[in-house]
Amino acid sequence: MVNEIKTRMGRTVGVWDGESVRDLQAELDIIRQKLSQDTSEDRLFPAGIPHRDQLPEDLKNFPAYPIWACDQSGNCLCGAMANRTVSVEDVRQYSIDMN
Repeated sequence: MVNEIKTRMGRTVGVWDGESVRDLQAELDIIRQKLSQDTSEDRLFPAGIPHRDQLPEDLKNFPAYPIWACDQSGNCLCGAMANRTVSVEDVRQYSIDMN
């Protein structure tokens, strides 16, 4: 399915429609809670999030921090724990400042 959130082991553990990263963040919090009770070592990872096509091409290999997803409004869910919302413009600005 197009909206499926997958773990590293390929399990479908949730869904996200690509509209709002705030909705995705809430879904990931629920999924993490469920996975913490799981005996496997399965984990979430950015490439397992649907709608990767919404991430601008110039940010697909962004080295400073993980970008989990980009929503239809141009907001990115970022950080190791997918706990920060940053606009595409701000991510690009950070990229420019690094050079």
